[in-house]
Amino acid sequence: MEPKGDSRDDSVRTTVQNLMSECDHLLAELGDEGARRYREAVTGLQRQMRRTRDDLDDLQYSAVRRATKSIRRADAYVHDNPWQSAGAAAAVGALIGAAVAILLTRR
Repeated sequence: MEPKGDSRDDSVRTTVQNLMSECDHLLAELGDEGARRYREAVTGLQRQMRRTRDDLDDLQYSAVRRATKSIRRADAYVHDNPWQSAGAAAAVGALIGAAVAILLTRR
């Protein structure tokens, strides 16, 4: 006949071993699931980065086109109206000069 303490020890030992085995199995599954989710997240992030890069390229192209168009229009206006352009530039320069003079004399 076995003493009571030994059967309890075996039962606890078996329970702990089963628990450890189950934990190992769960950790392995979580590891696989975590790795899969990580790969999916990285793939999604890469896809989003490509889209963002493409959008930025489109935005840059559009901005350059608009700026070039505006520069051409300004150049054409100045060529068509040289005296008005020179007068407007002189007026703006005088206003800036006056503002700077006022700011310097306040101190």
